[in-house]
Amino acid sequence: MNIKRIKFRPIGIVVASFVLVIFAGAGLLCLPFAVKSGEPDFLVALFSATSATCVTGHTVIDPYTYFTGFGQAVMLVLIQIGGLGFITIISLFMLYMKKDVTLSDRKLALQSAGGLKMMGLKQLLKYIFVGTFALEFSGAVLLAVSFVPDYGWGMGIWQAVFTSISSFCNAGFSLTGAATEYGMPDKSLSLSGYSSDPLFLITVMALITIGGLGFYVWYDVIKARFRPSHYALHTKVVLVSTGGILLVGWALFMAFEWNNPGTIGGMNALDKVINSLFFAVTPRTAGHYTVDMNYFSDGSYLLSNLLMFVGGSPGSTAGGVKTTTLVVLVLTMLTACRKERQVRVFKRGIEQDDVVNAVTVTMLYVIAIAASVFVICAVDGGTPYESDYGQTSTIINGVPVPNVVNFKNVLFEVISAISATGLTLGITAEISALSQVTLILLMFFGRVGGYTLVLVFSETRRPPAITRMPEHIMIG
Repeated sequence: MNIKRIKFRPIGIVVASFVLVIFAGAGLLCLPFAVKSGEPDFLVALFSATSATCVTGHTVIDPYTYFTGFGQAVMLVLIQIGGLGFITIISLFMLYMKKDVTLSDRKLALQSAGGLKMMGLKQLLKYIFVGTFALEFSGAVLLAVSFVPDYGWGMGIWQAVFTSISSFCNAGFSLTGAATEYGMPDKSLSLSGYSSDPLFLITVMALITIGGLGFYVWYDVIKARFRPSHYALHTKVVLVSTGGILLVGWALFMAFEWNNPGTIGGMNALDKVINSLFFAVTPRTAGHYTVDMNYFSDGSYLLSNLLMFVGGSPGSTAGGVKTTTLVVLVLTMLTACRKERQVRVFKRGIEQDDVVNAVTVTMLYVIAIAASVFVICAVDGGTPYESDYGQTSTIINGVPVPNVVNFKNVLFEVISAISATGLTLGITAEISALSQVTLILLMFFGRVGGYTLVLVFSETRRPPAITRMPEHIMIG
């Protein structure tokens, strides 16, 4: 075999870059000085590296108590690389330092950055990097206002930087496990200690939302000088769908949780409103939480699953099937109900390929979720566990019910993993190694994108030479 004749497709290189970063990160996290005590565990390192690189937020350990400062720094670098994309980072240096950038190089960079056109790639990458670090720096400054009084200057600034980058990249990791060491055990669970801090919560929500819009959307909005009439169709769909999903989610969470004593029932009205909005923002692949989700009502549980499944927008730091996919599916349904031939939105028609891709992506996610739930339930179903919250049982109607790895918990965990969210009901560390490997594969699948993985194996296939005669079948 002639190695020189092997063709590396842009999509394949993007996928391979994630694999490379994950295993490099796992190797660094396996170093003896990366953990605080004991021998490094490869599965823990691999799970943590995958979760960080795929900006998921799932973890089988507490990052602060398990990893040293070096290990935490490795995690943060992986989160940043995963959010921006390894190829995006390399492409910026290529475009600014390499004079003879080939068309293949540009296509590769465009694939990683989430752009739609070959034009303006250099400007797009510049906006991505300048915008990302400007927003993360601003977020760290605002979060330090809350962290520094609790942890002091050194740890407070480190907490602020880590949380800001984690939030913007929609990763959901936090180092609040340090709260116990600093005499604040009530603030040790994610961001629960700041549920009554409006500035803190609004800052985190803003970082998550902006990071989840997509790099191309920023570029288009700035290029059009904030004039909606000049936005591309993609940008309009992303902005409208994101705003609509957040508003509906906000209203429903307030309705479901307003009087729930296990979540926000005991808060004042302002805190209830802000935390309800926080619930609507974080399931869209962020992973932070301010209350114990084991006490969510059934309505909030179902809503969280739906929001995680949809996720953010294409070309962003978020996961899920994406907002545009949901819009195309809904519009396709309405078009079929009206017996119309073309799917339209904002006085524009949607490409038939985009409709097919939307259906394909959704079905891939549904099949992956169903298969993974079957595997985990078969391996660990019915296993009692002690949750991350220290509960040996959950109180339901005044009666203690032992926590188990049941269908409800597994479904939540699986959707959270494949949508790169990282929210959990506490079973991640309690399931078997096989189930944890299943979650690792789901996190990778969700970050790279199911349709992208299909394209990796189908790009070299030639279309059929013969077109078959179509025939109708009965649907529904």
